Amino acid sequence: MTRRGATKQGLTLDWSAQPGATRLNSASDGRGEEPFSLYVHIPYCVSKCPYCDFNSHVAARIPEEEYTRALVRELRHYSESEAWDGRPVKSVFFGGGTPSTFQGSSIGAVLNETAKLFGFAERAEITLEANPGVVDAGRFRDYRTSGVNRISIGAQSFQPELLRFLGRVHSADETCQALGGIREAGFDNFSLDLIYGIPGQTVDGVSRDLSQALEFDPPHLSAYNLTIEEGTPFHARYRQGLLRPLDEEVEIEMAERVQHTLAQAGLERYEISNYAHPGLESRHNINYWNGGDYLGIGAGAHSYHRRSDDPLGERWQNERLPTGYMRLATEASHAVTERERPELRQAMAECLFTGLRMIGGVSVPEFERRFAAAPEDAFPEITEWLSERLLVEEEHHLRFAPRGLLLANELFVRLI
Repeated sequence: MTRRGATKQGLTLDWSAQPGATRLNSASDGRGEEPFSLYVHIPYCVSKCPYCDFNSHVAARIPEEEYTRALVRELRHYSESEAWDGRPVKSVFFGGGTPSTFQGSSIGAVLNETAKLFGFAERAEITLEANPGVVDAGRFRDYRTSGVNRISIGAQSFQPELLRFLGRVHSADETCQALGGIREAGFDNFSLDLIYGIPGQTVDGVSRDLSQALEFDPPHLSAYNLTIEEGTPFHARYRQGLLRPLDEEVEIEMAERVQHTLAQAGLERYEISNYAHPGLESRHNINYWNGGDYLGIGAGAHSYHRRSDDPLGERWQNERLPTGYMRLATEASHAVTERERPELRQAMAECLFTGLRMIGGVSVPEFERRFAAAPEDAFPEITEWLSERLLVEEEHHLRFAPRGLLLANELFVRLI
């Protein structure tokens, strides 16, 4: 069954019954150049969580129209760039902040401009992050009409005391209402985020959160181990001795409980913190982990581009403050404040860091073709990890063994 949505700026939004298979028809569909991913940062939040180190800002009045115009200006600027011109978009991710603070019409304006300037690859994945309590079923329907075909909902926990500790302003009931609203709006493809390793949390508490999440049969679930990031209120409390992380053994037991429970529910682990039914993995994030090109627009957004004959590539970042970003986007049509071309060893380390996050691991032949060196020659510790069975090399891929996955963060620190 196919439903025709609203027509905006000459574009017809065509919904397919296949989960996650949205196509925005435009004259630029079907271009032969390599597709890329688009990240759209919306930095506004109702409140700032004490563990969050993302570029998010609480504003008394969100300048939605002005900010949306700035995003459109950026898109037009990059459509004339050699790096992006003529290439269709294979995935879009509206992240934040809290993108669900914006109306569906604003999200649609960005997607319509993207379709006009670049076109969308077949079955493009278009994801929007939403927080419970900020959005209802009507807003979800608006997002679906605007072109979004995947929702990522930030539940974090269903336990009231843990939500309070995390500084979340929503309740467990609001999470359940939001998940019901997603289904009511017709989304078959959505993701649910949980956090574990929270001080005061127990292994049985993790099981309760997982059980409640699985009642909604999510096609995709992300389970993140809480980390204490520098510059956050949690880090300040940690340095003052007011916040004590859980023992490592307890966190490992929680991680094992997550993996076992989700595997029993038919959700396959494809990345350290991400699980999905087959075929419903986050294609946008996989592009990041595989080192693909991505264009970031919005305050503080990052971009990366690499030619096939260049092992290093280039990164750049926008102005972080929303007011400064909008001013620069208005005056110069872009808001880039930093550019970086990584050195060879840094590029090699990042390739291993992102690739090893994937359960399938890193293709050794591709690594050697790109860098003209074997991974263990560049990083002798890899030989040590192979001998300790923290890593394995099978079918020309280097990947974490089960014990290595449990110690991945510690190993990544040594690698980078």
